[in-house]
Amino acid sequence: MIARTFLFLQGPASPFLRLLADAIEARGPTIRKINFSVGDAVFWWPKKGDWFRNRREDWRDYLAQYISRHGVTDIVMLGDGRPQHAIAAEVGIEMGVRVHILEHGYLRPDWLTLEPDGMTAYSRFPREPDAIRALAAGRPPADSGRLFQSSFLTYALYDLAYHIPNVALGWLVHRHYRAHGPVHPAVEYAGWIGKALTLRRRRSRAQQAITGWSAFPAESRFLFPLQLPGDYQILRHAPGGDLFSIVDAVIQSFARHAAPEASLLFKVHPIDNGLSRWPQRIKAAAERCRVSARVFIADGGDTDDLIRRSAGVVVVNSTVGLTALGQGKPVIALGSAIYDVPGLSFQGSLASFWTAPQLPDPQLFEDFNRALAATTQVRGGFIGRDALRVGVRNIAERLMEEEDRLPVTLRKPRNRPVFRYERELFNLD
Repeated sequence: MIARTFLFLQGPASPFLRLLADAIEARGPTIRKINFSVGDAVFWWPKKGDWFRNRREDWRDYLAQYISRHGVTDIVMLGDGRPQHAIAAEVGIEMGVRVHILEHGYLRPDWLTLEPDGMTAYSRFPREPDAIRALAAGRPPADSGRLFQSSFLTYALYDLAYHIPNVALGWLVHRHYRAHGPVHPAVEYAGWIGKALTLRRRRSRAQQAITGWSAFPAESRFLFPLQLPGDYQILRHAPGGDLFSIVDAVIQSFARHAAPEASLLFKVHPIDNGLSRWPQRIKAAAERCRVSARVFIADGGDTDDLIRRSAGVVVVNSTVGLTALGQGKPVIALGSAIYDVPGLSFQGSLASFWTAPQLPDPQLFEDFNRALAATTQVRGGFIGRDALRVGVRNIAERLMEEEDRLPVTLRKPRNRPVFRYERELFNLD
């Protein structure tokens, strides 16, 4: 058996990566770590790591030399969307290193994702129904119950523990480092403070919007759960990489092709910081298209309940799409989505979705969940004592397996994805 050396890059803002390293070291392999920021070191302490302090354009050559020098066999990182992680996935695959991508689970709640090579458009998980059924054969049902308590306060404190040292000391320790988020942490926190101060008003307006939307016929109510504009699932796996443009295009399509009695509700993401100004943007777009009486925006509300009230759900690639499929609702995925499979998501045009949405195949959805749980999902979480304990144990066990659960023959090229709806959304010739 070949001795394995795991290289850890950036992880979640929590102790997860350090605890995972301890669990893997206890099983024999060597662990190495590259820190990019003080925040990385905070959650790695008291373990020691190496530092990359150079410019981003130096990262590819640095990493290739580091892999060769230290005999790295495996790379572990949170997501493959951050620039340094996207490059690491490319370099690792080119050099024959096993690349492991950690993320929140495709299945919810209380699941984690561990995928080889990449996620979403780069996932090895098959998109053909027969291949999915073959993976699901003999596998147990995926558990959908909640296991752990979640705490937004803990999430917020961990986030502060990561970003405050970067803001205070980053200029001194890693002057070339650029955060992966779309805005400076101080600006983001200011947005959160603004949202907290307007909580009561936002809840009232959300309820008014949901009431207005619900007054339309149930068979023609559509829901669009918004993602975060700066999410790499949008930047790298959505048409144009711009959620604002996608929303404008969806409103235009709705105005042109939906029935006069149809309504459309946009729901703001639960951890949106308010800086996107969705109410103003969507109101302006609806007024331009003369559908302001039928288009609503809610910064609040129960997503599961809204799905139940809808006739169809529009997503880019959000995991809310899986929730909607689980409720037997028609779903159209405008970007790359792991569940964009014939028989699950709607495969026709967006224009036709407004008038003839199609129900998913419930048996295929059950097989999809079984196959997903058997190949890329484990129980656990990044935050909370019990969630960390279970997640670390399960991820460590999965990482120690000698064979990937998804064959390398299903590897996708890491070039720009082809988006089926890009031409329709943006009227490209």
